[in-house]
Amino acid sequence: MKVLASTLLILWTSVCAASICPKPWVCEEMKLNVPYTSTVAGLTPVIVSAPVRIRAGYFPEQGSFKGNIIYYQGLGDSMLNHRELFEKLSKAGHRIIAFDYMGQGGSTGTMNRTRMENIPWIGKRVWRRFADVSRNPDVTIIGWSTGGLAAYMQAAKGGVKAVVLIAPGNTANLVVGEGLTQWPLNNITLRTLTTDIYSAENPSPHVDPIRPHSPLMVPAFSASLIATSVISRHTKMPNHIKGLVLLSGSKDTYVDGPAANQVFAKTAPKFRRITYAGALHEIHNERESIREKAHRDIMAFLEE
Repeated sequence: MKVLASTLLILWTSVCAASICPKPWVCEEMKLNVPYTSTVAGLTPVIVSAPVRIRAGYFPEQGSFKGNIIYYQGLGDSMLNHRELFEKLSKAGHRIIAFDYMGQGGSTGTMNRTRMENIPWIGKRVWRRFADVSRNPDVTIIGWSTGGLAAYMQAAKGGVKAVVLIAPGNTANLVVGEGLTQWPLNNITLRTLTTDIYSAENPSPHVDPIRPHSPLMVPAFSASLIATSVISRHTKMPNHIKGLVLLSGSKDTYVDGPAANQVFAKTAPKFRRITYAGALHEIHNERESIREKAHRDIMAFLEE
């Protein structure tokens, strides 16, 4: 009976793991009490916590191990939506660690009960759980959109070796996505994230649906994002931190790419900045000509 029970437990664990993430991901649900600032009657700020289950894990490295990279996603994103980039990083020897924000992908809760500072707060705990620091303790962050803004602010405080910022939210727009044309307003849609056209021959990399599909559905978090975006434009990056910034074109509704170029020239002048003129917001999941160049630029930067 003990042998049967053990076998059933192993099978059940395998089924649960497969439901959390597909192979080759190694994933689990992390139970966390995420602190955030709220207000009560009289608008007095108080710190409360939200108990959530965060889907987190890593895309394992192949061949010779080069280091750990943690990925910070965007609003409405999922850790499973970036497989092509992660596979290339994996084949180059990098372990890619990732997690879903509250209420996104495979995580419970809601982004309305979190703030921008919670992204690195959770990220550090996920890092300690999945990073192989015995072989390389250096912290490298790749952040897209909201995650790029979070990565910038974390790096500015130190403790990070390098960052790759993909269309980061340092110059976030107030009207995004479908803007005022669809309900809910500021609707996040694939056609506003990338110019790529998906078909049977070119399947979409987006495994999980967009959730939340408008920043107006999580107003408390969105207010935190906008406030942090403004603060970031006056936050200097230490000179010893290496950085690469991938900037979108002028048609990106989520961030102001040209303005971001000017901002980073002042706040992080040693960061390398590359503009992809025809790209919308999700540069690394853009049409083939753009995403291939973006992948090459990221790989070359990491090789340095």
